Amino acid sequence: MQPMRALCKAVICFLFIVFLTACGGGGIAPPELGQVTGKITLDGAPLTDASVTFMPEKVRASSSMTDSEGKYDLVYIRDEKGAAIGPHKVVVSKLVNEKEVIPERYNSETELTADVKPGANEFNFDLTSK
Repeated sequence: MQPMRALCKAVICFLFIVFLTACGGGGIAPPELGQVTGKITLDGAPLTDASVTFMPEKVRASSSMTDSEGKYDLVYIRDEKGAAIGPHKVVVSKLVNEKEVIPERYNSETELTADVKPGANEFNFDLTSK
């Protein structure tokens, strides 16, 4: 039953991200953004093809996918890069054969945080599978 629960959490998280990034602003000005890049590793190796989402408390989340080197560059909406200024929970997720392969402490029960400042920000995360 545990794998199904993790899958459900991952699907809900994914749908939440899609909803937040697909909705237009409806004429509301976007918040001030900081540019956010970084690299994610898992057990010392680059984490490829993983979803990275920065979730602030009151505005739209920003997200990205990691590349072959584990690097990401957050997008707020459409072509607008960055993330809202302030504190964020950070969610990292990767599904392989419909199964979440990243420990819950980095996604559904994330312990990861970041405080985005104006200008350029780099947040690297070294995750462990154990």
